[in-house]
Amino acid sequence: MANLTAYLPGYLYSVEIMMLVAGVIIAVSSFDDLVVDILYWTGRLFGTARTRDLPDVEILEQLPERPIAIMIPCWKEHDVIFSMLSSNSRLLRYRQAHYFVGVYLNDPQTQDEIRKAQGLYPNIHMVLVPRDGPTSKADCLNQIVSDIFTFEAEQSIRFAGVVMHDSEDLIHPLELKLFNQLVELYDFVQLPVYSFSRPILSLIGGIYMDEFAEMHTKDLEVRQRISGVIPCAGVSACFSREAMLHLVDQNHGEAFRVASFTEDYDIAFRVSELGFKSAFIAYPAKYAIDIDIDTGNPGVLHRTLPIATREFFPSGLEAAYRQRARWLLGIVFQGTEEIGWKGKLGTKYFLARDRKGVITSPAIMLAYFSMANLVLFEVLRSYLDPTMTLSYTLLSSDWTRTLFWWTFGFLVWRLLNRMIFTGMIYNMRHAFMSAPRLIVGNFVNFFATWRAVRIYVGHRISGKPLVWDKTSHSYPVQIGELELPSESAQVSGASVS
Repeated sequence: MANLTAYLPGYLYSVEIMMLVAGVIIAVSSFDDLVVDILYWTGRLFGTARTRDLPDVEILEQLPERPIAIMIPCWKEHDVIFSMLSSNSRLLRYRQAHYFVGVYLNDPQTQDEIRKAQGLYPNIHMVLVPRDGPTSKADCLNQIVSDIFTFEAEQSIRFAGVVMHDSEDLIHPLELKLFNQLVELYDFVQLPVYSFSRPILSLIGGIYMDEFAEMHTKDLEVRQRISGVIPCAGVSACFSREAMLHLVDQNHGEAFRVASFTEDYDIAFRVSELGFKSAFIAYPAKYAIDIDIDTGNPGVLHRTLPIATREFFPSGLEAAYRQRARWLLGIVFQGTEEIGWKGKLGTKYFLARDRKGVITSPAIMLAYFSMANLVLFEVLRSYLDPTMTLSYTLLSSDWTRTLFWWTFGFLVWRLLNRMIFTGMIYNMRHAFMSAPRLIVGNFVNFFATWRAVRIYVGHRISGKPLVWDKTSHSYPVQIGELELPSESAQVSGASVS
């Protein structure tokens, strides 16, 4: 015990320093989150949030349907692509939709599934990438864009818009009707994206429910007001034909930057640089399609929710942190290199928010580690050696206590907001589960940060190119024939933000 107490003062002092460093970083990040929260809630409370008067469903229904192209890049998606194409072909209430599905030469299984879908639906077109895969998602998308314009020339048609989707998406039946109207007003439109409901004990899968519910309800709305640059989610995103042509011309014949890990995030900033109008639209519909947890099959959810795409996100630890590491590589590291700190003050502010995770995630783990050590120290002092004269050097001061009380208050506020937004999109059970899932998410984000930093540093040292690390996808295969609400009761037209 004597040897232990001899080393404890120095070790305890080191732990105090770590706790203070973590506390300051977390407090600054929490204050940043609070700013966005205040902007959102004051906008809702005082009606200062920017709104757009969009037509009711009757007007949307009366608009002539113009051809719209849907891009779906694939690499080894044979397990899901037929279900995705057949399901959405049945559910989408839009006759002028054309699916352009990109697939590599060395992916015959996915090609077979696409051909099977083509036998049922003539509006499905397979795009063969003339290279072995995987290259990058951007490379696949560029080939799709090229084939779309070739198809236009051959068929003498003109697409009103080009929509991005993934092979795991369940598209809202009214999405294209809405895009048909919005593409006249904006050159880039992002609709919300939500996770399918997951079992209540699916902690990692549930993280995506919580994060996307908050991000695509609050953060994108505030971001739109403050910066005007709407990040593309790569799903449920529509570009006008003119914007896509300009993107191709501006990037030497390729719309997407092939080297980018987050080609969707990158392209949104390029749209803004070209001076095109962008918008995030949360248009309320009187129903959504979600997973019935009891049966595992999709069903109609009769609640007023925004028109949004639903999809499955990873439910396993490794798949989740690998996906997030790819996001970090693209948004933080590649984004800093390619985008830098361009734009007005509001844009720079949200760029900093996008990139702060590489600092805050390790800080949170440092706080957990320090707290565990402090608890252990208290156990030693209280139970093993009550006569120990050790005391805190830094943590006993008034300012540190104030810091930690403020940090605790920020945590309570963060949990409250997370529960509110999760409850808005899902239900109260998931709202309450969002609290423990926040802790799980901190660990997933830390593993993702560690992987992203390790890969990027290795890339910079060795010069080895970064490789596309795709996510494995799943899909609600037994889609069935869903009984959708009648046309006259589908959408509640309103002023939306």
